[in-house]
Amino acid sequence: MTQLVEIVLPVPLVQVFSYRFLPEQDSGGKASLEPGDLVVVPFGRRREVTGLVVKVADLAPDVRQVGGVKLRDVTRVLPPEYRITGDRMRLARWMAAYYVLPLGEVIPLFHPPSPGTRARGTGKDSSQSPYPDVDPQDITLTAAQDRAVQAAEKIMASRSFGALLLHGVTGSGKTEVYLNVISLALAAGRGAIYLLPEIALTPQTLSRISARFGDRVAAIHSGMSAGQRCRVHEQAARGEIQVVVGPRSALFAPVHDLGVIIVDEEHETSYKQDEKPRYHARHAALIRGRENRAVVILGSATPDLESMVNALDGRFELLELPDRMGGTLPGVEVVDMRGGGNPEGFTPALTKAMTQTLDQGRQVILYYNRRGFARVLQCADCGEVIMCPHCDIGVTYHLRPRRLLCHYCGFSRQIPETCPDCGAEEFLPAGGGTEKVELNLQAHFPDARILRLDHDTTRRRGSHRRILTAFAKGEADILVGTQMVAKGHHFPKVGLVGVLAADDGLGLPDYRAAERSFQLLTQVAGRSGRTEAGRVIFQTWRPDDPVIQAAAAHDYAAFLAEETPVRKALGYPPYNRLLRLGVISRRSGLAEEAARQLAEAVRANLNGPGLEVLGPAPAVFPRLKDRYRFQILVKGTLGKKEKEWLGECLRSFKEGFRGVDVIHDVDPVSMY
Repeated sequence: MTQLVEIVLPVPLVQVFSYRFLPEQDSGGKASLEPGDLVVVPFGRRREVTGLVVKVADLAPDVRQVGGVKLRDVTRVLPPEYRITGDRMRLARWMAAYYVLPLGEVIPLFHPPSPGTRARGTGKDSSQSPYPDVDPQDITLTAAQDRAVQAAEKIMASRSFGALLLHGVTGSGKTEVYLNVISLALAAGRGAIYLLPEIALTPQTLSRISARFGDRVAAIHSGMSAGQRCRVHEQAARGEIQVVVGPRSALFAPVHDLGVIIVDEEHETSYKQDEKPRYHARHAALIRGRENRAVVILGSATPDLESMVNALDGRFELLELPDRMGGTLPGVEVVDMRGGGNPEGFTPALTKAMTQTLDQGRQVILYYNRRGFARVLQCADCGEVIMCPHCDIGVTYHLRPRRLLCHYCGFSRQIPETCPDCGAEEFLPAGGGTEKVELNLQAHFPDARILRLDHDTTRRRGSHRRILTAFAKGEADILVGTQMVAKGHHFPKVGLVGVLAADDGLGLPDYRAAERSFQLLTQVAGRSGRTEAGRVIFQTWRPDDPVIQAAAAHDYAAFLAEETPVRKALGYPPYNRLLRLGVISRRSGLAEEAARQLAEAVRANLNGPGLEVLGPAPAVFPRLKDRYRFQILVKGTLGKKEKEWLGECLRSFKEGFRGVDVIHDVDPVSMY
C-alpha cells in the first residue's frame, strides 16, 4: 500500500512535511506506516534526517506530487523499538507547547543519536565501578525512611500520580529509600527511571542499583557510544530492562509501565538543558509521572525553592529525613579571611586540620570553584588584563599546557612576550584556580597523593570514573576540584572538607546567587564525616553573611526564611514565572536595534494582568564568541494564546532580521 505520510522533522519550522511511503523499500518488514513510527527521510541537501510520522493516508501508486510539490520517498523505517506513542508522545506534545517549540525539535530527545546503530563489544557498561552496596538483608529502615517508602507505596497501589519531596540531610539514607521504592515497583511489574544530575555520579549509583536488582538495570548517558545507547533503548522497549539510570536524557527511555521516577539532587541546575530544546528534566519528569500515574520522588538535602514552596503549598507531599545515618553532620568552622590571605591559599586553621586528618589516615576534599592556575594575566606596569579577542572576558592562565584559555569560546594563545598595551615585559597572574591549589598542596604536603577533578582533568571519556574510583578506593589522600566534588559522592574515609573562598558565588548578578551558594556549600560540606565524625572549614571574606551562616549550621529552614521574602518582593520564582529572550548578532548595532524592536512587540502584545517586560539590556556578558548579546525578561505566566503569539512572533522576527539570532528560554535558571 502506497501512503502519503506527514512527518515532523527536527527543524525550527512548525509545519509537517509530506513524503511518499512504498513498502517495497527498506520498510523493516512493515506493510504500512502508522503515527508514532520513526523514519529516515531526505530533507533539503541532507540525505538522512530522522523524523516522526504524525499522519498517514492512502495514496495512488502513480501520484508523485501533492499541491504542486514533488513527493520524496521515505528512505528507511526504524525498528518498532523506536516508535513514540502513549505517555512518551503525550510528554513530547506537552514539551513542545510549554517550551514554545515545534514538535519536531523535541523528538530527538526521545531516541538515541543515530537510532538503530549496532553496539560493539560485550555489552558491559564501562561506567560501572567497584562501589559496594549493602546487603538489603542487613538494612533496617529508620522510622522516617519507612514513612517515605510507605507514602510512595500508597500512591503506586492506587495507580494514581503523586509527587513526593524527600528533604533529607546529606547522608540521611535517601538512596536506600529510592531502592526500596524501586523494589516495590518491580514487584508490581512496573518500571523505574532514576535520574542523576551528572554523568560522574552514574557509576556509583548504577553499581548500587545493579547489585540490588541485577541485569534488569542499565545506564544511558552521553558518555556511552551511540551503539551502546541504542542497545539500552531497544532493551527497555522490549521490556528486558526495567530500570534505567542516568542524567536528564534517561527520562525519555521507553521503560514499560513506569511506577516511579526518581530525581536525585533535584535542585541541580544541570537538569536544565542550556541549548535548544531548553527543557527542565525535573518539570518534564513530573509530567511523565502524571501521564503514567506514577510516583515522582524529588530528593535533595537542599531542595530548589520552587520545589519546597510547591510542597509547603500542598502540591507535593513533604517528607523529612532529618538525621544522618550512623552519625552526625560534620561541624563547620568559619574562618575569617578579612585583613589578609588569598583565595586559593590555606589559612593556618585549614593547614593544621589537613595535617591532622592525613595523619589519622583519612582523606581530604578541597573545593574551589575556579579552574586553571590564575583567573587572569595582568601587566605588572600598566595593570591591563589580557582579554579574549572574541569575548568581553579576560583569559585564564593555565600551566598544563602553559597557555591562555578563554573558558567561554575556547580561544587559546601562548603567553605574550610583551604587554600589548604598554610593551612591558612582566606579567602577574591574578586570582587562582584548582591548578594552583594543586601545586600549593604539593608544596605543603609533598608525601600526599593528590587528585584533581575539574573540566580540564575530565575531558577524556571515562576520566570522571577513573578519578572518583581511585579516590573511593583510597588510592589518593586529597581530592581538589570544582563543584564536581560537591555532588552526591559517598566517600567513607573523608574526614575533612575545606572550602576556599566560600563567598565566591554570592556576588554574581543572578537572583539565584544566594540559593546556589547555599546549596553548593551545604552539599560539599556533606561529603565529610559520612561514617565517622568529620570536619568542614569555610574560608570566607563574608563570615557574617546569612548564607554562610545558614550553610555552616546545616540550617535549610534559616536560609528559606531569609531568601523567600526577598524573592516574593522582587517577583522572582517561585512566586512568578520567567521568560528570557536573547537577541544575538555579530554586529552590535544590529543586535541592539533588533532587541529594541522585539521588546516593543512583546510589550504591545504580552500586556495582560500580571505580566511585566524588562529590557532590553546588554547581557551579563555583552559579547561572547564575537557575538553581541542583549536580553529581554518577561515576568508572569504566559497562557496558551500568549505562547502561540510568541511562537509566531519569534519565527517572523527571525525572518525579518537577517544576521540576528533570537533564543527563548522558558523558566530560565541562569541570567547569563
